Amino acid sequence: MVLLSIDGFSYDYLATYQPKNMLAFAKTGTSAKLLPVYPSKTFPNHLSIITGVYPKNHGIIHNKFYHPQLDKKYYLGAGKHNSAWLTAKPFWSVVQEHNISSAVYFWPESEAIGQGSEATYHIPYKKTDTEQTHFDQIINWLKLPPTQAPQFIVSYFSSVDNAGHNFGLGSPELSQAITDIDNLFGHFMARLKKEIPQDVNVILLSDHGMVQINKNKNIDLTMVFNKNQLKLIDEKTIVIAKSSTQLFGYFDQDKFNVHQQKIILQELKARQKLHPKLYRVFDKNNYPKHWRLNNNLAITPSFVVEAAPSASFVNEKYAYQNIATHGYDAFNQSELTAIFLAAGPDIIQGRAVNSFENIHIVPLMSQLLGIKQPDNIDGENAVLAVIVKSN
Repeated sequence: MVLLSIDGFSYDYLATYQPKNMLAFAKTGTSAKLLPVYPSKTFPNHLSIITGVYPKNHGIIHNKFYHPQLDKKYYLGAGKHNSAWLTAKPFWSVVQEHNISSAVYFWPESEAIGQGSEATYHIPYKKTDTEQTHFDQIINWLKLPPTQAPQFIVSYFSSVDNAGHNFGLGSPELSQAITDIDNLFGHFMARLKKEIPQDVNVILLSDHGMVQINKNKNIDLTMVFNKNQLKLIDEKTIVIAKSSTQLFGYFDQDKFNVHQQKIILQELKARQKLHPKLYRVFDKNNYPKHWRLNNNLAITPSFVVEAAPSASFVNEKYAYQNIATHGYDAFNQSELTAIFLAAGPDIIQGRAVNSFENIHIVPLMSQLLGIKQPDNIDGENAVLAVIVKSN
């Protein structure tokens, strides 16, 4: 089985750009709208795809957040150096426990330590590797003798996401990036049919879509926080983990009692009323239910400042700003919906599936590999069992 993820490929792109090879592939199997978990960022969603649990349970709740117990802010790939970041087992470790070999060619946190074994074959992220190289390597792995060939392969592609960020929706550059990855995928599928004797189940998906940024809706910290609060942030008694779409705020629990925290939150919400169309302030234990952040984990922020779609928090350190982005709450935001396409010897052709969250991919992959799905995951087998052929 091969799992391929195209970062930032919106479900809308299928209709807008008509990628011929992907659409032809979908007709041989099934397709559906894939719903990102909150927030619609790359790392939380790729970890949910590969672990079958929500971010609160795998530990990577954002591309940028703070861990008070470690007194560190998360950075992409931090699990490589500290096992405390990742708190759920990736699926390649699960299959290894069933004596099934696996291979990884780039996947967010694929180098993380402390959660099971590494894949049998593993190529870590390297910026200079081309996407053609990914597909060539997958073919080479599948050509290995049966006792050596991995039965579960995952790979990740970033070109569409990069084009969306840098050039925006509707740009020639985004169109070209989609055409390029579609051509690579089509060539890969042709090689599978021609060069690999066994039939292979293939899942092609993405983590999230993309929203165009309105440059007239830039938000800087002075719009959110008053002078006293900015001073507290400088003193790090309030820690802010900042992205383009959220501010995750953490109170130093030794410096603020519950009453003091409540006053600050009231001030933040009062200030929000000056910019009602730019952002909203949410406090801990009152987050929207579908965020699944209402818990007492150390990494759960004390409050979240959520940018409205098309508004964004600016980074004062950089003059450049992305043209489009993601990370917003994907609930009722169709541009952020991802893709799910699957076909192969065990996938029913033409079976319609309702939109579903990406935590349900792991149960599907478990069924396709003929193993028991992992215990204590959030994903449910019943969601996608309908697309699998019965023996």
